[in-house]
Amino acid sequence: MNVKARVFDSWYVNSRTLQWNTVGELKSSARVVEGGRSVPVSEFPQGEYLVEYLGTPIKLLVIDDYKGYGRRYFFSTDLNDTAEDIITTWENRWDIEVLIRELKALGLEGGSFLTWVRNSGFVALKALSLLVVQYFKYSTGLMLGAKRLARLIKSIYREAGGIKKLFKRRRKP
Repeated sequence: MNVKARVFDSWYVNSRTLQWNTVGELKSSARVVEGGRSVPVSEFPQGEYLVEYLGTPIKLLVIDDYKGYGRRYFFSTDLNDTAEDIITTWENRWDIEVLIRELKALGLEGGSFLTWVRNSGFVALKALSLLVVQYFKYSTGLMLGAKRLARLIKSIYREAGGIKKLFKRRRKP
């Protein structure tokens, strides 16, 4: 798998996650350094800026109304990224968030996993689910959304007797 960038939302951006090839979003209260002075990103008008955040040079992208969600502050540590690169990378992150939410809806988060065997089975099943979703979404050319794919996987699990049956705790005789 070829990873283009690490992507974080505003809650996870800190000095440890702010590395080369990182794309993310900043809170409006985040302060950046421009021209030697510390300025809240909320003071910048819409546009692109080369600033420093937590000691790291970033390209800041301020958008006044991002898809009806109001003012947003995106950034990339790759100063050569265009505004389109930053937004595309950010939007691809959202596809992953939706996929994870849908996999959780399958019931994969419920239940007790007390042993290494159950935990490794859980991880394998989650990875297999992700592989199935990726196969359908990208290999077949079908433009199915994450919700439709999640419903398909959920119906497969139901036909197999349910996810909880796969990980049911067995009592020793």
